[in-house]
Amino acid sequence: MPGDAIELVWRAGDESRTTLAPIEHRSRLDSSVDEKTLSGTETVADETKVVIDGAGIGERELEALPKDARAREDDAAFPGLECRDPSPGRPEPPTGIKLFFLLVALASTHFASSRNRTADPARPQMLVEVLVGLDNTIVATATGTIANHFNALGDVGFYGAAYLLTCVAFQPLAGRAYAYYPQKLVFLIGLVIFEVGAVVAGCATSSAMVIVGRAIQGLGYSSLFIGILAICANTLPIRTQAVVTSLMNVSYGSGTVLGPLIGGALTSKVSWRWTFWINAPVGVFAAILVVLLCHPPLIPQTLPNRTRIARMDWGGALLLLGSMVCLLVALQEGGIKTAWSSGRMIGLLVGFAVLFVAFFALQTYLGESSSISIRLLTRNRSMAATSLVNFCCGASYYALLYYIPIRSQTVDGASPVRAGIELLPLIFFNMTAGIIAGWTVSKWGMVQPAMLVGTSFTAIGAGLHASMNENTTEGQWIGYGIVVGTGMGALYMMSFLASQMLVDEADKSKASSLVCFWQIFGGTVWVGASNAIYANKFKAGLGRISGINVQQVLDSGVDQFRQVVPPELLDSVIKVCIDALFDVFISCAILGAIGFVAVFGIRWVRIDDDKTEKREQEKAE
Repeated sequence: MPGDAIELVWRAGDESRTTLAPIEHRSRLDSSVDEKTLSGTETVADETKVVIDGAGIGERELEALPKDARAREDDAAFPGLECRDPSPGRPEPPTGIKLFFLLVALASTHFASSRNRTADPARPQMLVEVLVGLDNTIVATATGTIANHFNALGDVGFYGAAYLLTCVAFQPLAGRAYAYYPQKLVFLIGLVIFEVGAVVAGCATSSAMVIVGRAIQGLGYSSLFIGILAICANTLPIRTQAVVTSLMNVSYGSGTVLGPLIGGALTSKVSWRWTFWINAPVGVFAAILVVLLCHPPLIPQTLPNRTRIARMDWGGALLLLGSMVCLLVALQEGGIKTAWSSGRMIGLLVGFAVLFVAFFALQTYLGESSSISIRLLTRNRSMAATSLVNFCCGASYYALLYYIPIRSQTVDGASPVRAGIELLPLIFFNMTAGIIAGWTVSKWGMVQPAMLVGTSFTAIGAGLHASMNENTTEGQWIGYGIVVGTGMGALYMMSFLASQMLVDEADKSKASSLVCFWQIFGGTVWVGASNAIYANKFKAGLGRISGINVQQVLDSGVDQFRQVVPPELLDSVIKVCIDALFDVFISCAILGAIGFVAVFGIRWVRIDDDKTEKREQEKAE
């Protein structure tokens, strides 16, 4: 770009960093950079190169830069300036058969993890997505068998909670890792951790070992989902991303549907341990394809490894983990095992509030070094609205995926496998709507219409499920599932695309991490909240039925309570289930409505590949 920019080379030790600044800021830069820091300048053709040595740049130097400059996580020298890749050129986006197999790899990971999210459901590319999706539900069919095997019925809730805790607590930390280290390496490490957790759980000799394995799996998954988004964003044009993200949703849905079927077959015909071990071959295949086909551009680094490790926001991860432990334990026990007014419950809720506020206070203090960008939340209305939409999306999505099968089991008496089959209309239209939404965004370049369709259909579908009772016909639940599936599919990945369109290039990784956090956080919190809503309403209703052993019914689980309830009282218990489920589904409908309103707070922008490609060509020149 002769004549309109200066090239800045910042050196720290043996490392160097090249950035670009507009030529109009040259005089401000020259007047503010300390003489001891400025090594010299040289002019090549019409370009001016400023060479700066030192371990860091002070406040005066930063003031010389454009006022609207914003820091990238990996840019410690000149926040907000575009980084010139020192490599000969940016890798060409994969196409044809390479793109196909890359997507297969990423989708497989997501497929497996959707199988394994057990009773509390909380992707790069399509093989990874399949792995994740499969993991979310396959273990759910085996939790009762696992608990019976170890005589630990009270641990059933922790098989899912342990996964969710580490997943939501370490997701912001994983986002930092993708900014500081090679993306493919971080992704593969996360995949290995996920598989190690599956092996540990499958080889468990105690219930506690299963819980540890699940926690390790959640830690691995925390980097897989954000990793798929990061790799796709850095490898594919944004219009292609619209189609790819919809295919990710398809693979995730496939894993969710197949999970109960595969899990039920493995548990009854082989062993519950294979619900974990089946992850291994899928994960190995996905890892091989990622190694061979995934080549995201390397992000130049100026910081030594020790500094990068220190800036990983370990304190934030611990605060978030502590707050989530307090909240989920309170939601799981409150009103069921311990009274809400007890000192234990009050302490847990206060602990959650204090630690959660401390987490965001730390993020504010860290500024541009934080793992969650408070600046994007407070100074960018569109990003705040997108985050709210994604919170509502994650909350309603996971709660509905969890409680629709529970309704089938409790009200209709369906087996876990049958409940999974009854999800097929929902998942099929989830995948179909996702493909249509991705194609539409790719063609027309706008995500808001898809988000409006998604939030409205989710709200309507959840409301329709709230109206279901013991007399609901097969045609009705199929139709209601179609409405919910259409809403989920149209909405699920759109917030991530919106976040990439609403911020500058330097903020894209932060935006992805932000909306990803709110989706996982929403799912984790609302599944727990839904559990509290359902369990407390169910327990209160049982208490009004004479002749019922309330604790025995609660301990029997959703698929076994019919065996302990006297036949003459079964209809009354089912009505109590329906009343409790009504509150859960209505809460999801309200979340969908809030998300619908929040979409109008997002600035309407259109994908413009032509201008984007032109800017990239200018940088390369």
